[in-house]
Amino acid sequence: MGEIVDLKDKINRYYKFSKHEVRGMIFSILAVAFIISFKEWGTDTFDPAAGIFNLFNAILIVALAFLVHDAGQRIWGLAIGYQVEYKAWTFGLLFALTIAFITNGRFWLIIPGGFLMHHLAGHRLGFFRYGVNYVGQAMVALAGPLFTLMLLIFLKIIYAIFPNPLVEKAIMFNVVYAITSMLPIPPLDGSKIMFGSRMIYAFTFPAIAVACILMIVKIPIFFALVLSLLVGVILWIAYYVTIERKIWKGP
Repeated sequence: MGEIVDLKDKINRYYKFSKHEVRGMIFSILAVAFIISFKEWGTDTFDPAAGIFNLFNAILIVALAFLVHDAGQRIWGLAIGYQVEYKAWTFGLLFALTIAFITNGRFWLIIPGGFLMHHLAGHRLGFFRYGVNYVGQAMVALAGPLFTLMLLIFLKIIYAIFPNPLVEKAIMFNVVYAITSMLPIPPLDGSKIMFGSRMIYAFTFPAIAVACILMIVKIPIFFALVLSLLVGVILWIAYYVTIERKIWKGP
């Protein structure tokens, strides 16, 4: 109970966006929304009315996905004693926009940015740590894709009850977003997880990727999650046996 009260206090005091973060988040949302709506500005001819409408829908999809992803990292960061700061990746967004132009919007590259962590002093409760460390950073980074996966499950339930193209596109976007965020490329979440713990990354990356992909297949959610866990465990064991154990044993 004390941990919950402490977390609520931290959320009330520290869960906020700086002006720099707001500007970065808005830029990221607009850039990615433009990417996923790039080929929806008319079929045979350019249609600005249709384009603006589709861009508005894309902004809603991207904003929801980014805020949920960010919320997971902020809340878990506060729970273990860190304050998370969103950092837009300007080069990554410009590169993604270039790819969208080259492929005429057929290829989505969702690499909006990463986060910085700041140590919160003066709190007795939470993850035991000495300043910011790689393991704590990996735990915070992993919370983002996990929250995206939970959003995917929620969207799939909604789509099963009220199927519509907007929810379908939101599902597809979050699948791409969750998988690309797990790539081991700085400053994406996957790089922080891998540098924090290769063993955690060897399990979570395949498990989350398979779970997200199965969300676009017409199979029960429970079966998709169980199958993804099995795949994650199998690949985790394979990685440990073939690579990690040999590293620890040495030549």
